[in-house]
Amino acid sequence: MAVSPQEDGSGATRNSPSGPVMIKDQYLIEAGSPIPELDTPSAKAYAVKDRRNQETQLFALVCTPGLPARVNVIRSLRNAKIPGIMPMLEWDILFWPPLNQETMLLIYERPMGGRVIDAIKAGEFKVNEYEIQKTFIEPLYAGLKELSVKEVSHREVRPGNLYFMDEDRKEVVLGDCITCPAGFDQPSVFEPIERGMASPAGRGTGLLSTDLYSLGVTLLVLMLGEKVIENVNETQLILSKIEKGTYASLTGRARIAVNLLEPLRGLLADEATDRWDLPEMEMWISGKRQTPMQRKPAKKADTSIKFMDVEYFNLRILAHIFTQNISEAAKLIRTEEFDAWVRRSQANLDLAESIAITAEATANQKGPRGSDEYFVARVCIMMDPAAPIRYKDIAFLPESYGQILAVDLLRKNSMQTAAEVITLGLVDFWINIKTTVTRDDSSMGMEAAFGSAKMFLSNGAPGYGIERCLYEMAPTLPCQSPIVAEEYAIRVQDLLPSLDSVADRLDKKTKPMDRHIAAFIAARFTENIEPHLKALAEPKDSSYLIGMLSLLAFMQWKLQTEPVFALSSWVGSLLGPAVKTYYSRSTRREIESKMPQIIRKGSLPALFDLIDNAERRREDNAGYAEGRVAFNTAEEEVLHIENGELSTPEAALELGQKFAAMTSVILSMIVVTVLFLVETL
Repeated sequence: MAVSPQEDGSGATRNSPSGPVMIKDQYLIEAGSPIPELDTPSAKAYAVKDRRNQETQLFALVCTPGLPARVNVIRSLRNAKIPGIMPMLEWDILFWPPLNQETMLLIYERPMGGRVIDAIKAGEFKVNEYEIQKTFIEPLYAGLKELSVKEVSHREVRPGNLYFMDEDRKEVVLGDCITCPAGFDQPSVFEPIERGMASPAGRGTGLLSTDLYSLGVTLLVLMLGEKVIENVNETQLILSKIEKGTYASLTGRARIAVNLLEPLRGLLADEATDRWDLPEMEMWISGKRQTPMQRKPAKKADTSIKFMDVEYFNLRILAHIFTQNISEAAKLIRTEEFDAWVRRSQANLDLAESIAITAEATANQKGPRGSDEYFVARVCIMMDPAAPIRYKDIAFLPESYGQILAVDLLRKNSMQTAAEVITLGLVDFWINIKTTVTRDDSSMGMEAAFGSAKMFLSNGAPGYGIERCLYEMAPTLPCQSPIVAEEYAIRVQDLLPSLDSVADRLDKKTKPMDRHIAAFIAARFTENIEPHLKALAEPKDSSYLIGMLSLLAFMQWKLQTEPVFALSSWVGSLLGPAVKTYYSRSTRREIESKMPQIIRKGSLPALFDLIDNAERRREDNAGYAEGRVAFNTAEEEVLHIENGELSTPEAALELGQKFAAMTSVILSMIVVTVLFLVETL
C-alpha cells in the first residue's frame, strides 16, 4: 500500500524537489545526492543512510513510473544472500520528491569496487583469461543457478551490469534485474536471436539457458573488449547471427583461449536445444570436458531472390528484412517470382501454398485485414515461426504482451497497435502454426489468456476493452488512470486510499472512475463485480453514478479499508443526479439533509445505503405508483367533465333547468309532508 510522506516520517512533501525519504523507518534516501555511476538505463541511483548501522554502505534505485517493474521477483531477492547477485535489502512505494509522485524504490548494498566495465576502461582492472573461470564464470553461474531454482531468470546479464562488491575487486556480482521488464535494458547483442528481434519490452522472461547465452556474450566482451559490440548495426548483427551463428559473428578472427572455447561455443549456441544448460555447466565446472559443439550451417537456398537490390538466400533473414520494409515486402510476396522461389529453392510447397492462400484472402479485404502490415506480419510468422510476432512498430513474444501494452501506453499514450494484434488473430496464428522449430515455451501456454483478452476487447463497456487486457496481462503494473497514476497503486487494496489521497487536488467535477480504474478493479479484485460493471455501462448519468458508488462501497466493505473522508466528500458532491431519481421531493430533501453527516464518517457503504436504500426505493416507487393512480383518476374525471353532458353551455343550461325543476318538486313534497304531519298531531 502506498505510504504518504507524512506517514513515513521523512518530512518530504509534494513540490519539494530534494527532501529525504524514509523506508521502513530505517533507510533514509537522499533525493539531493544522486549517484550517476550506479544508474541503470531505467532507474536512477541515490545515496542511502542506514539509521541502525551507520557503517553500512547502501544505495537506492528509483523506478520509472509507468514502466512495469518485476515486482514478482522481489520476494525471491529481498534479504536473500545469493552468491554472484547484488544483495537487495528492502523496497517500498513512496512519494519521491524529484518526480513529485509515488514510485517504487529499492535498497541495495553498494558495490564498493564500482562497475566492472568502468574499472576496465580506466585501466584499473584487467581480465585474465586464465582466471576468468574463477573470477567471473563460477560466481555468476552460481547466482543464475540459484535464481533458476527459485524459478526466476535474471535477464539483465551484461558487462554494464557487473559490479565489484569489495574495494579489492575480488567479488563480482550481477546488478539489478527488477526495475524494468525482463530483458528491457539489454542491448540486443546480448539476447538470443529470437529475443533480439523483439522490441525491448517484448523479449519475455526466458530461462536459465537464456541468461547463460547473455553470460557467454558478456564473457566475450570482457575478454575481447567493447569493440566486439561497438558500432554494431542491430539488423546486420541479427542477420549475421542467423547466417554464421553468434559465436562466429562476435569472435571473427579473434584468438580465444583454448580453455574457453568449449564453454563459449556451448553458451552461444543459437538453437535453444543445443545451448548449454545446468547439466553441461555443472560438468564443465567440475572439470569434465566435453567435445566442443559444432554449429549446424544455416539452411540456404540454391538460388537467391532480390529484394530492394540485395540478394537473399535464407528465409529467416528475408523475413526479418520484410518486417522493416512493409510495403515493398507486400509487393514482392504477391509476385509469381517469390512463389516460385519458395517452391523451388526452399523446397517448401506447403509454405508456398499457405502464403498464396493468405495473399488471396487479404487481397480484397478492407480495413486492417486488407493492410500490408497484417499481410506481411502473417507471412513472416510462416517464414520464421520461432521469431516474435512483428506488426507495425512492435515485436514481441506472446508471453510479454502485457509489457508491450504498458510500454506502448507509456511512450505513445495509446495501445491501439497492440490491440489490433489480438483482434486480427495474429497471436492465435503464431501459437497454433504447425512447425518443428523450437519456440518459446512460456508463450505456447498462453492460448487461454489470449482467448480471454479477445473477449475483453469485444466488450466496450467499462471494466473491459484494451484496459482490461493491460491489467490482466501485466499483473504488477500500477493503475495508469490519470486520476491516480501519481499514486503508484499496484494492488486493488491501494486504490481507495489513492483516490482519497488525490481527492482534494482534483476538480470535483471529475468522476473518480474511468476506464482504467474500472478495468484495474475488474482485473485485480477477486469478488464478482459484474452487477456493478453493468450499472457503469448504463447511458444515464444517474445510473453510472449509482454504479460507481456501489462498486467503490463494495470494495471498501470487502477490503475493510479505513475511512476515506476526502473520497466520500468527492463522491457525495457528484450524487445530485442520483438523488433526483427519487420521485418524492420530501425524500430528496431528507437524503440531502443527511448526506453531510454520512460523508463525515468516510464510509462509502453508508453513503450508498443512503442514496440507494432498497426499502426507501420501494416506498418511493409505491408512493409514486399510488400518486399515478390518483392522478389518472382525477384526470379521467376532468376529461369526463370536459367531454361529457356539461361540455356545452346549452347542455349545461338545460341540465340546470332540469335540476332546478326536480329540486322544486322534491322541496314541495317535503313541505306537504311536514304540514300533513303537523295537522295529524
